[in-house]
Amino acid sequence: MRPTVRRRTTLLAAAALLAVAVPASAAPAEDPDVFVLEEATIAQISAAFASGSLSCVDLAELYLARIAAFDDGGPRINSVATVNPDVLETAAALDEEMDRFGPRSRLHCIPVLLKDNVDTYDMPTTNGSVILKDAVPPDDAYITAKLRAQGALILGKAEMGEFAGGSYNTIDGQVVNPYNLKRQTGGSSAGSGAAIAANLAVLAVGTDTSTSVRGPAAYNGIVGLRPTTGLISRDGIAPKNLTFDSAGPMARTVTDTALMMGALTGRDAADPLSVEVYDNYPGAGSYDLGIDYTGFLRDNALQGKRLGVVRDFFGGDPTIDALAEKALDTMQEQGATLVDITLDAAFLDFYVTRGGSTIRTIADYRFKEEFEAYLATFGPEVPKTVEEFIKIYETEVARSPLPVEASVLNLLKRSLTTTKDDPAFKDLVDRVLPAATDYKLSLFEDNDLDALVFPYQTSYAAPISNPAFSIPDPTHVPSSRPQPSIFAAYSSVGFPGIVVPMGFGPQGLPMDISLMGKPYAEGEILGMAYDYEQASKLRAPSPLVPGLPGEVIGAAAPTATLDRDRIDLRFGKEFGGLTATVAVATTAGWTTVGSDRITNGGKASARVPRAYLASLEPGTLIRVSAGSTALEVALR
Repeated sequence: MRPTVRRRTTLLAAAALLAVAVPASAAPAEDPDVFVLEEATIAQISAAFASGSLSCVDLAELYLARIAAFDDGGPRINSVATVNPDVLETAAALDEEMDRFGPRSRLHCIPVLLKDNVDTYDMPTTNGSVILKDAVPPDDAYITAKLRAQGALILGKAEMGEFAGGSYNTIDGQVVNPYNLKRQTGGSSAGSGAAIAANLAVLAVGTDTSTSVRGPAAYNGIVGLRPTTGLISRDGIAPKNLTFDSAGPMARTVTDTALMMGALTGRDAADPLSVEVYDNYPGAGSYDLGIDYTGFLRDNALQGKRLGVVRDFFGGDPTIDALAEKALDTMQEQGATLVDITLDAAFLDFYVTRGGSTIRTIADYRFKEEFEAYLATFGPEVPKTVEEFIKIYETEVARSPLPVEASVLNLLKRSLTTTKDDPAFKDLVDRVLPAATDYKLSLFEDNDLDALVFPYQTSYAAPISNPAFSIPDPTHVPSSRPQPSIFAAYSSVGFPGIVVPMGFGPQGLPMDISLMGKPYAEGEILGMAYDYEQASKLRAPSPLVPGLPGEVIGAAAPTATLDRDRIDLRFGKEFGGLTATVAVATTAGWTTVGSDRITNGGKASARVPRAYLASLEPGTLIRVSAGSTALEVALR
């Protein structure tokens, strides 16, 4: 069936259900003849294409099925705003091209979601605002065009917080954390983070002004990279604050993040900062067409590196501190030297703790001019002034089921009385931000550091709370410790930072460790993140969005036979050594009733408690899980 442009309001009643489970990080043994969609990487997909076991159309249909099952239905993650109406037609064309000429690049037919503030000529770009729900740009953003040129499959647009703030918008409401349906995802690249964590695409683009790539990546247990500001062109991306704005790649592995980062980079004359950044890029050679980071991905990248552990960002949730200390131990085992760092108290207070009021509010003095210039690129059906947006928000939208958040209205109203000509803005640009750059560089130079390292958040994803819906959750442990989220960006030069999964807390919620480098050190921090990732392997999918039938290709599907009070299971031999778990449907949802270790021959047997036997007969659907694979199977 041909997909259509799709937008829908989420019904969050399902989020009130108890939905917490700690993921298992085990996965079936690697078998080159078997393709498993869940957690699939670019390399695994490309190998399946090359073997002929998978086509681009097959892949697109598998991800569309997951979007239907888990984003539109089931837990209703609400992470995908729009499905590309031409995705299957484009996939068929990419199949034909691959058959005739081979793949265009390593991203050939790799499904990508773009945050809904990145322009696409064939879909609306809403910036999370109901006022722009039908606004189709005249052309692609620079990075969209680059991805299409390399053969990437634009699967659709990802939900976002309105005007790049938070994880809620006036079109579709709240994005839900796929690991715990009571919790939010972080913002504003909320849909990008949740969709990749839920295996609804392979790659996503987010944008990061303060924290909006790394925050959702950390809260959803994936990899996210904010690069040196300007290294990725901002042309064709709705501006929030061009002092700090940057797009960034989001993926489930460091390798895929590096591949996408390479695809997004390149000099763009339409973004003045891009020209400046590439003019100043260190080293010989031209990087105008992009930068290949894969050479930095080495198992020994941490060997001999000095890492500054920023202790100011510890002391929040003790379970996060414990995960971070374990991550630091792993980095030390990989050959890194750890140096404890305490930030200058005045810097910490002014630039981090109070950065929103001392820096961001003043930096936003440029917002009106740049946002209205962006609006001017659209047709006459789109409002062209901030005043018009305020009027619509305070009348039509205020009466809707999804009213605008106060933070968005405050940004718009403040912008009516501020400009870049204000002396406070000039002082910010000329003195305040350069001083932040100098201080951060001094941390590296004075301590001979290769990177700074810290847990990316001091508490897990917070309970959902917005103007339309709220879910209390007393298990949440809030933190009053300084948050490192604005530490990288708020300076005259944006410092690159990457976040990598470091494990799960007691509510089944993930958290990431962060590595921050000096400007232009994307390759170095990608390498260190890769070394840590390969040594720890703590990324795991959510059990709330398991594998669907048809997602394992090239191997016999598991079978389940009811024999009196037990269920006999048969798996492919690649599952040998894992634990098989059987769940049956009850009024409370899927309930685990038994488990057994899978033999090397692929056999297991789970005894079923008597209370559940009456509901089982041949043809009954049960859920069978092994490692990170979970499928619904009909009993024989």
